[in-house]
Amino acid sequence: MTTETQNEMQTNPNAAAAGRFIAAAKGHNYPASVLDAARMTLVDTIGVGIGAHAEEAGRSVRQVAAKWGTSGDAQVLLGGKAAPAAAALVNATMAHCLDYDDTHVGAVAHLSSPAWNAALAVGMHVGASEREILSAYIAGFETGARLGGDFFGQTANERGFHSTGVFGCFAAAAASAVLLGLDEQGVRNALGAAATQVSGLVGSFGTMSKPFHSGKAAMNGILAAELAAEGFVAAEDLIETDGALAKAIIQDGAVKIPALDYGEDWEVLQNTFKPYSSCLLTHPVIDAARSIKDQVMGKEIDSIEVDVSYLCTMLAGKPNPQTGLEGKFSAAYCVALGLNGYPVTALDFSEERVQEPVLRDTLSRVKLLSSDDRDSRTAALRVTLADGSTIDAECAMALGNPTNPMSWDDMRTKFEGLVEPVLGKEKAVELFEVLRNFDDGSLDDYVRLVSA
Repeated sequence: MTTETQNEMQTNPNAAAAGRFIAAAKGHNYPASVLDAARMTLVDTIGVGIGAHAEEAGRSVRQVAAKWGTSGDAQVLLGGKAAPAAAALVNATMAHCLDYDDTHVGAVAHLSSPAWNAALAVGMHVGASEREILSAYIAGFETGARLGGDFFGQTANERGFHSTGVFGCFAAAAASAVLLGLDEQGVRNALGAAATQVSGLVGSFGTMSKPFHSGKAAMNGILAAELAAEGFVAAEDLIETDGALAKAIIQDGAVKIPALDYGEDWEVLQNTFKPYSSCLLTHPVIDAARSIKDQVMGKEIDSIEVDVSYLCTMLAGKPNPQTGLEGKFSAAYCVALGLNGYPVTALDFSEERVQEPVLRDTLSRVKLLSSDDRDSRTAALRVTLADGSTIDAECAMALGNPTNPMSWDDMRTKFEGLVEPVLGKEKAVELFEVLRNFDDGSLDDYVRLVSA
């Protein structure tokens, strides 16, 4: 190790650690469990992206990107080819339109959408192999997840910054840096260029801007890596524990960016998948409500008390949603869906469904009770009936979390339910197998199946 490298590690240890890991990621021998987890995130990301083909947010972004007329070999979902940044902007926006994509609870961020769509776009453009694209995604996910750990991501959301727009940008930049073959110095510049572009406001939740945060994170990450590949020099200390990014987002210094440690633990194994098409923080209340729906349906309800985490009331506490997008961030509405026997799929967040009288009536009886010490993956629910009797439900761990995981069969059901209405049953089944076995020479088949 040179004196210069030692000094760099002492001065900017996070940048140095990220530079070493990401620059070497393409040739890393990843454990089989990590590769399998990465493939499941790919299946999930592409499934929810295709399922959102008719969403207005995706349509708007798709139309704008098409007018740019970029050239490149990156595949746009259900479209043609474009430059990597343009394709990733569209695809990552689509992948978050339904708010149905996986979530890293530690960073409180949707990392797979920007990381995978950046990796696929850049990988196709430079002619990378499937295994190289997988490796790039893993490096991106691990970087974004680690930077958002130790409550930094959670606190960022509490301070009004959407963590997906922040850590998704780093994930996309890291994945792109791997595929562009950046050395350690180039990686540090790419992450610095990414840091100065992070964006996304929690105040946009319930509007088309939320999925746009994911698309912009993917686009900005690619741009950062492409700039670094052309010699762009950026500040390297922005991602340090007390660097400018932490000071800008958490101005009182209550929480700092954690020290980066790419150890033996893999953050992708701590990822959470969504069985329901709504904000992840609503999932425990849905599980609890659905567990007692048969006891409640057909009976007159007086009141419903729901004990949730503080983060749920803050980010998913809309009391009176009027649109489908607002419904995704309304724990009260999700309780109403669950108690009334709805499956809580994308169809349950239409404008018409939100206004259904039976749901409006149940919704009006819900009261959220915030608990500072409650795990955001749990919830408790008490329904008081008109006769004074009560029915209780508890969700000790929401389905889809690492300790209560979705299986590959669960993921197949979710994927085919999203993709079959768009591509047809035969193509949905084929695409699932292509993505499930992605590192087995299947990129050409993927492009064939998702092209216009």
